[in-house]
Amino acid sequence: MEPLLSIDTFEWDDGTRSWIPYEDRAAEFSGDDRHHDMWRPTRVQIGSGYKQQLYVCPAAPEHPHIELMQ
Repeated sequence: MEPLLSIDTFEWDDGTRSWIPYEDRAAEFSGDDRHHDMWRPTRVQIGSGYKQQLYVCPAAPEHPHIELMQ
């Protein structure tokens, strides 16, 4: 199986701020309420805050896709 699509509820980890895009760093650390929830810019939520991944079989397209939620 090969990865086809990956969707994450959060763009980065708000608790540890382990990865923040360079252009968003100043706003994220400003404390301004206008910039809260920058780690979820699309407002898409998978389950209760999960990641969803879809996989496809490259050898046989008729095989069903596999879904993984973490």
